[in-house]
Amino acid sequence: MLPQQETSTHDLIKSAIFSSCNDLGVHTFQEYKGRDWRADVYVASDTKNFAFEIQMSPQSLKKTLERQKKYIRDGVIGCWLFEKAPSKLSDERPDLPLFYITEQEGKSFSVSLSGRKELPLQDFLRNFLIGNIKFCDVVRTAREQKVKLVFYEMECWKCKAMNHLYFVEPSFRSACNAVIHSDESLWGSDKHAHRPEIIALAREFIGTEQGKHIKLGDIKQRFSKTVGDSYMSFGCYSCDSIFGDWFVMEAELEIRYGYGQVATIERSITLDEIIKLDIPHWCYPSELPFCDSTQKQSVG
Repeated sequence: MLPQQETSTHDLIKSAIFSSCNDLGVHTFQEYKGRDWRADVYVASDTKNFAFEIQMSPQSLKKTLERQKKYIRDGVIGCWLFEKAPSKLSDERPDLPLFYITEQEGKSFSVSLSGRKELPLQDFLRNFLIGNIKFCDVVRTAREQKVKLVFYEMECWKCKAMNHLYFVEPSFRSACNAVIHSDESLWGSDKHAHRPEIIALAREFIGTEQGKHIKLGDIKQRFSKTVGDSYMSFGCYSCDSIFGDWFVMEAELEIRYGYGQVATIERSITLDEIIKLDIPHWCYPSELPFCDSTQKQSVG
């Protein structure tokens, strides 16, 4: 008797999608043939048709888009579940519902929406089929945000007094409760360390027993001879000299990747305003509004 072959991860996922979609009460087929395409799993609902493609081996973005165009041509919504991102794919795009699938314990699977949010496979399928996951060109920030302030020492270049500055390590989330990555600007052109909500948090900490040793100068508009203009800046608590952006950034990088933190606090803040960012993404808000919705968010 020949030894039984182990089922591949690809086939396990295909079987899981087929079973989940069947459980949802929709017509589901495996290895379904179209005009010049074959879908791993094909779903025919009353109003829309879907093709789920599982990609565990490398496939270029060019090849993926070529295959996707055939689905678009035939009025089928192609949904791709990749193990690893195809090369040259930088931004999420409306013509390519592409997500990332990983195996969990017990042969179950979860789907990541580009690292912003993760769902069990069955939850993902249910929400995708009924349109609870859609593409949005923008994100809107949630009112409540968690932030971490890291304080460190910096000597004044003029009077030599030892000051304390801080930087912010954000864990920002959008209105749909998805992660906003650290390389995506939450505050537009404003520096998040200088936002009123952050300054108020820093001042509140300095007023506590734990933070009373922190010597933080005023954060305000100061004139820089180097730049020839005024801008919001840190300054010396003793002589009020400006701490230039370049030197602050240099000091911050050294602290981020080395030592020298003197205090840290983690708190929740309430933003004074909802901030809209041009970040295209596949949005899953659950019970919340989509990021491109005009529906107003509650303050708290």
